[in-house]
Amino acid sequence: MTTVALDLLGGDGAPGVVADAAATLLSNTANTGLRLVLVGPVDVARDQLVARGVDLSRVTLLPATSGVSMDASPLEVVRQDAQREVAETTVVVAARAVRDGLADAWVSVGHTGASVASAVLTLGRITGMQRPALAVVVPALASPVVLLDVGATTTGSVGALEQFAIAGHAFAVAVGVSSPRIGLLTIGSESGKGDELRVETDAHLATSLPARGLNYVGPVEGFDVTRGNRAQVIVTDGFTGNIVLKSIEGAAAWAAHQIGVAYGDSGPARGVIRHAAAGDFAGGLLLGVEGVTVVGHGAGTAAQVIGCVELARRAVEQNLIGNISTAMAELS
Repeated sequence: MTTVALDLLGGDGAPGVVADAAATLLSNTANTGLRLVLVGPVDVARDQLVARGVDLSRVTLLPATSGVSMDASPLEVVRQDAQREVAETTVVVAARAVRDGLADAWVSVGHTGASVASAVLTLGRITGMQRPALAVVVPALASPVVLLDVGATTTGSVGALEQFAIAGHAFAVAVGVSSPRIGLLTIGSESGKGDELRVETDAHLATSLPARGLNYVGPVEGFDVTRGNRAQVIVTDGFTGNIVLKSIEGAAAWAAHQIGVAYGDSGPARGVIRHAAAGDFAGGLLLGVEGVTVVGHGAGTAAQVIGCVELARRAVEQNLIGNISTAMAELS
């Protein structure tokens, strides 16, 4: 049995979209091993679930009074709430559910910064990890690609990028990529390309990763993220990674529109995008904290929320946090 805490108030369509996702998950006979903890106002949660015919015996309702608005200062809101004996915000209550053993993982499609801050402050970092990284699975052409960091933090260092590579490798294995190759995102495939951070990191990874039995292929370029044939784990700092991720999303929307203009129907192309967005690409898994945390897109659909829950479930079943902890202990 895997228990996932779900932020009822996260996302633009909350609470309805989240409740739709919960109802669909629990009505699926393949999910008999899944239990949900719905975090939010209890009366709202109960009304939403009853209206959808959900069996409440498989759901725990955990009270929280508010979400975190998109215009709030996430770190300040979360820091203040984390100091309270009884937390009020859904992201802190959900993270505490994992910390206290009430859930195995937690998911929010609300404020990314608040979710990251709550995970770090509530669960703590894995020993040895300098900083967390948000990792997404990009549905590339040849093979899925784990891209990290896509925005947990905005700066990088040689040591942090090395840790991202190791954690990303563990994540790729957890989502079914066998013997993933690791690349460093920069502006050319030759060694020595890029800024000082990229050059120094490449030189370090070229010796440190093979010494750990990991396959480092060297520098990779932006188009390798969606090709998937050169590397299945691509490492960068969070500032660059977030730009790459948003560029992929924008390019996909542009392509779907242009197909519609050219052929009179963008439906099939948009269907492909929706299908990809509802799979492992639905959310980012926060690597480097002591608990499975998945952060989804605020404008996500019920299908995307379901994808986030399934991603969290897989991470729990594959003991991803334990595997990363072991790897970090060996690195130190």
